[in-house]
Amino acid sequence: MNYRLFQSFTSPWIGTIILTLLGAALNYWVLDLSFVLQFMFGSVALLVVLRLYGLSFAVPALILIHLPMLWTGSFVTMTVLHGMEILFLALGFRWLPRASLLKLDLLFWVTIALPIIYGMHALRWNDEIDMRLVWLLLINRLLNGICNALLASATVVFLLNRVRVGKRPYYYMTIRCVIFKYLLMVVMTSSILILFVNGSQQFQDILHWGSNYVERSSRLYISRLEQLEGTEQQRLMQTYKQDFSIDSIIVDAENTVLATTIQQSEIGQFTESTGYRQSLLQQHNQVSVYAQYPIDAVYPPDRWQRSYFVLNTVLDDNQRLILVLPFSYHLYPVYGFYLKMMLRMLGIILLAAILAQLIGRRVAIPLQQLVDATSHIPQKLRENHTLEWPKSSIVEMRKLIHNFQQMVSTLEYQFLQIKKDKELLEIRVVERTFDLAESEAQKSAILKMAVDGIISTDSRLRITEMNPAAEQMFRCDLTEVSGLPLSDLIRIHGRTNPDRESSTVLAFRLDGSTFTAELTRSEILNDGAAVHTFFLHDLTEQEQALARNSEHERQLQQLTERLLEEQGAARMQKSITGNLLQTVQDGIMMCDEARIVSLINPTLQMLFGLDDYNGKPVSEVLERIQSQLMAGTFIVGERLNQHLDQHEEWEQGCLIQMQDERLLSLHLTPITDAASGVDQGFLLIFRDCTEEKRAKQLQNELIAVVSHELRTPLSAIMGYIEMLSMYEDIPAERRREFMNTIQFEGGRLSRLLDDFLDSQRIEAGHAEYLMSCIQLDELVKMICWQWDIQSRDRLHVEVEERHLYILGDHNRMIQVISNLIGNALKYSPDDRPVDIRVRRQADHVLVEVEDYGIGISEQDQPRIFQKFFRSGSTESRQIRGTGLGLFIAQRIVNDHEGVLSFTSLRGKGSVFAIRLPLLETSEEWID
Repeated sequence: MNYRLFQSFTSPWIGTIILTLLGAALNYWVLDLSFVLQFMFGSVALLVVLRLYGLSFAVPALILIHLPMLWTGSFVTMTVLHGMEILFLALGFRWLPRASLLKLDLLFWVTIALPIIYGMHALRWNDEIDMRLVWLLLINRLLNGICNALLASATVVFLLNRVRVGKRPYYYMTIRCVIFKYLLMVVMTSSILILFVNGSQQFQDILHWGSNYVERSSRLYISRLEQLEGTEQQRLMQTYKQDFSIDSIIVDAENTVLATTIQQSEIGQFTESTGYRQSLLQQHNQVSVYAQYPIDAVYPPDRWQRSYFVLNTVLDDNQRLILVLPFSYHLYPVYGFYLKMMLRMLGIILLAAILAQLIGRRVAIPLQQLVDATSHIPQKLRENHTLEWPKSSIVEMRKLIHNFQQMVSTLEYQFLQIKKDKELLEIRVVERTFDLAESEAQKSAILKMAVDGIISTDSRLRITEMNPAAEQMFRCDLTEVSGLPLSDLIRIHGRTNPDRESSTVLAFRLDGSTFTAELTRSEILNDGAAVHTFFLHDLTEQEQALARNSEHERQLQQLTERLLEEQGAARMQKSITGNLLQTVQDGIMMCDEARIVSLINPTLQMLFGLDDYNGKPVSEVLERIQSQLMAGTFIVGERLNQHLDQHEEWEQGCLIQMQDERLLSLHLTPITDAASGVDQGFLLIFRDCTEEKRAKQLQNELIAVVSHELRTPLSAIMGYIEMLSMYEDIPAERRREFMNTIQFEGGRLSRLLDDFLDSQRIEAGHAEYLMSCIQLDELVKMICWQWDIQSRDRLHVEVEERHLYILGDHNRMIQVISNLIGNALKYSPDDRPVDIRVRRQADHVLVEVEDYGIGISEQDQPRIFQKFFRSGSTESRQIRGTGLGLFIAQRIVNDHEGVLSFTSLRGKGSVFAIRLPLLETSEEWID
């Protein structure tokens, strides 16, 4: 929805001017119920200025809003009274930041304002006025104050939910608060309208009754008065006053008083009407009846005491008769009626407040139960606990509960599937390891049994393996020739077949001697690389073995074919198993039945920095591993011996922690011969579950943040939907207002999800940056100017005379610096400054944001840039946030080839520093 009309309120000066003009207009227009009872709404604008912009803007607005009261004489009284009100509220908001405007203002009127007004009336009139009128005025002021506070609170909510004013966030309310506030507003508005209509009718009736009473009672009196003179005329005037409570004044053509029943000091206000305003009520022949009101009455009771019905007529002898009847003659019974009406109105308001609390409780309890049920979902899934879902008769609430149930079911299914896949992977690792060991044993047996020499080389014809017969031929060990080119031992004279080579060669021993041999070569492709195997037959013994030559050839052929098959299978198995062990993230150690290590994969060697322990007792390896574990960890070797010797049950997945704080889970799997069922050893598997635990912790934090941040907008949405479904007779304008609020809260949910997605894109490296030349010192000043005036007064910016430039994304830099300044303002008291320094440091630009607030504890500092991390301290938990700001800020700075660092002392404040590469540029390039 477009709120351009309300964007003016983002500026404190413009907003204050608009509200001041509105308040002055409201004070000029007074809602009169009678002479005394009045409702003035100018203080509504004053309270809104105080709540939005603070006391410094409210004080000048106080004086300007009450300027229309200069014409009524009550400027000083009302300015002092409302000045005390805003001072009381300002102190209350400083001591109780979460306090309600309505409650604080009601407390002021009950405890301070009403006693002061009562004391003023009591000192001014003592016993000269009926105390029922005083109590009526007090109740009138109390209801006026409640009404103004309620309207001001609703106005503040309306504005803050549409525009952002200063550092204040969007205004959030609970469902109970919404129902209470708006129900009370409807009841008070209806009651005041009813009181106004009844009061206006009563006042018109009084004017009619009073004018008729004076006119009718004067008919006979005037005719008799014209017939008398002197003393008899004065006696008739006194009798008429005693019978009808009406005073008489007779004046001549020069306005000289001839006879009167009124004191001389009061005659001028009726003969000359000085300081009074007259309103003609009726006129018959030469008889005119007026209502006469004082113009300069400061207090309402003064106005009441000095208002009269005045009859003015001309006698036969060119004299003028003035009859005066006080308004109080008819108003005393009416003010009793008003007192009862206002007491009933207070009762209705109290009943409405109780009813609003009951309705809010009916709506809020199911939501709270749903929040409790969805807390700690990962832990409950891991412990296989059954979630207890709340029940509700509200249709929308039931749909919301059903959606959460489906989400939890999906999470549970995915958790079980991951667990099953891990167990299957462990089984496959064991199978591949056993097959590899079996292949290696077969290959070793073939090489030992062969009579001829067998040499294996890699694709570059470098020696990799040699059987004992070949070692005997060349009179050397494998370790002496491993890695040497085959040409150093054998010189090939010719090639007979490209697929199978068989030729006579001259072989060289390391001692310099030579011998002639027959060479046969085979070639195998393994993963695209050629692996060669050479078979050597010593021809020096050919004469002695001529008789056995045919048999040897047959055996050799069979052995060659078998060897090729076994070597191919072994190499393929070795390749598969080796790749598997190389890629498996778990550390694996295989031991035989004698507890001798036969295999340690590279992952385990990297975890604990192990050397070659093949062929050594497992106890030596475990001692080396134990030395790298945290103190207090159980001894792995002792638990292994208890399991193998005493057959104690092995706890699969037991956790051990290394000194570098990595967390490992330990698993033991026996190796059993499938055919005989005999144990041939066991596997120890060390699984690094540090990231898994961190991922679970992030998942828990994500669910906690989402449930917390979604609670308020969901509460508002469900509250408005409930009201729309319960009350079908809601006016169209109010219904549109509710729908707009629902749409706005939905937009808030969408923006919250966008923030989460933005953090994911930055973390995945998919963020896009529009790089340009940025004047960093001016950018910092511009960001500081965008805060409200109170925050700007706390911000102290220090920059160098020379401009400093960087190459970066303008919007992302605003996002990072605004986040650091916002954190400094939030986590430090309102009266403490925030220092911002921009300076050059070698070939870099350094931006430092220093506050003097609560600081960061030492245990929280290593995790301050983690995603969704929120400090567990009481002060930090009172400040709202998602834990994404510093995480996103650090990633943005890193993408700009910069560094974001900080230093902090608990209780003394923090310093966050951004270090970015300096862009050396000329003014011409900038233009």
